[in-house]
Amino acid sequence: MKEIHLAFVGSGNWARKYHFPALAWLREREPGLVLRGIHSLDAETAQQVADEYGFQRVYPTLDDLLADETVNAYAVAVSPAALPAVMARLMARPLPVFSEKPPGLSAAAAEELSRLVTVPNVVAFNRRFIPLNNRFKELVDETPDIYFVEAHFFRHNRQDPAFVVETSIHWINYAEYLFGPIADVQTETFPHPTNDTQVRVVRLTFASGLRGLLKIFPCTGAQGERMEVHSPSRALFLEGPLWADPGRIIIEENDGHPVLHLQKIIRREIPGNGDGPEIVERGIVGEYEEFFAAVRTGAATRSNFQNAVNTMRVAELIEQG
Repeated sequence: MKEIHLAFVGSGNWARKYHFPALAWLREREPGLVLRGIHSLDAETAQQVADEYGFQRVYPTLDDLLADETVNAYAVAVSPAALPAVMARLMARPLPVFSEKPPGLSAAAAEELSRLVTVPNVVAFNRRFIPLNNRFKELVDETPDIYFVEAHFFRHNRQDPAFVVETSIHWINYAEYLFGPIADVQTETFPHPTNDTQVRVVRLTFASGLRGLLKIFPCTGAQGERMEVHSPSRALFLEGPLWADPGRIIIEENDGHPVLHLQKIIRREIPGNGDGPEIVERGIVGEYEEFFAAVRTGAATRSNFQNAVNTMRVAELIEQG
């Protein structure tokens, strides 16, 4: 098995909470994974990370990282504003790259990155890698004649100024994973009654012609990521895993009785697996597993800079209203 000598850029809170534990978990199971080094503007934190997770060295600068000829893959977890400049530096030595989402702050930045990064790559839209979400995709793929979908992205007291592009973009990207590119959006935006955030109700038209609705509520009583799918004989409901909630899938379909008023609805439930490590159930491990497979084989990935461009375009249009 080809060894992967990974260099990591960044040491922020998200990387410390999810990325480094996922890499440590994988290193125990993949002898070919070497945590070669880490670079961060916060050198003290980088050294702490290196000591805790077994990175072999700390790179004082990106130039030092690029000069390390043993490195054959990059992972990057920096702010969206910093990402284009960091990626431009790294692509001076084009190696396979894993990047935290979103790809920049705008659709224009995402388009530029999609042209710049031509090596195997993964953009960490982790909803595409959550085990329960992928079971839901299997059910969607086997359901004929889907005619409408509805998605909910709810949070409690999130007053981020770029909430759509930086956070609820996850559910836009997951919807495109399920149903293909979104071709058109019509957004109704109205102010929240008690703060300066915006409530968004978005009519979606996918390139396939499928219609849908997306509700983005950053400040409501619920916190959840939900998807419902309708066909003439079956409805699918996903309550996506979120924090300690393992989520579940509900399947409702008729029993196929030829007499309509005698039909019965069969209801099944598939619970999320709340027993596994959070880094597995949240898709973080899955992202890296797919990336490492791409490093070794050059295989295509489910989430990359190229298919993130349309997601960014849609998110930007929704945020602008």
